[in-house]
Amino acid sequence: MKSSSLAFSFTFLFVAFITKPLSAAAAPEPLVDIRGDKVRTGTTYQIVSAIQGAGGGGLTLDGGRDGLCPLDVYQYGSDLLWGLPFFFSPINSTTIDQQSYVYDSTDLNIIFAPSPFKICNEPKVFKVDSYDESTGQWFITSNGAIGNPGPQTLHSWFKFEKVNGKTYKIKYCSSVCESCVSLCSDVGIYYDDRLQRRLVLSKRPFLVNIYKAEAQAEDASKEKIVSVI
Repeated sequence: MKSSSLAFSFTFLFVAFITKPLSAAAAPEPLVDIRGDKVRTGTTYQIVSAIQGAGGGGLTLDGGRDGLCPLDVYQYGSDLLWGLPFFFSPINSTTIDQQSYVYDSTDLNIIFAPSPFKICNEPKVFKVDSYDESTGQWFITSNGAIGNPGPQTLHSWFKFEKVNGKTYKIKYCSSVCESCVSLCSDVGIYYDDRLQRRLVLSKRPFLVNIYKAEAQAEDASKEKIVSVI
């Protein structure tokens, strides 16, 4: 009886996430960083909380649920820590080195920039992990795939959606495979049993600003919003 109840709850949760909008979306616009510059491929950026103070800082990697590897995506609790840099590789890009604009509401890979600290051998690319029954969460891990849109890479495609001004939310609602049954949810923050902030699929979005990594030192006084729009 218990297993049947669990299966029903899981099925309900899965179906609840499959809520892709039916209305036609507006034409995508280029993402802009905190300075108002258009975001480009081939350039490194940092993804930092848009909420002042308690909203925390940028993103990093730490041990996953099943040991050290694959690494999962975490958020720093301090807004003084801006986190690791990223590249963005849109679905229509042939390489992360080509210089082109990155658009909102468009499928893309979120790729951690190469680091001198070599931990784990898998690619450092955002990916929705399998459902975790112990916590009831879909965690964001780092062993995703780059490019090759289709059923095999479905869990590695994300989008940035504009919330207000230069503030965005990250969304997982992949459109790279029209015949696939896929989750559709914002990316938010989950506090684990160690009170660490972990990225998960959530009904409450994690609001972010995008910073050009090379300009980090010059932007010590970051612009942030103080309320959720």
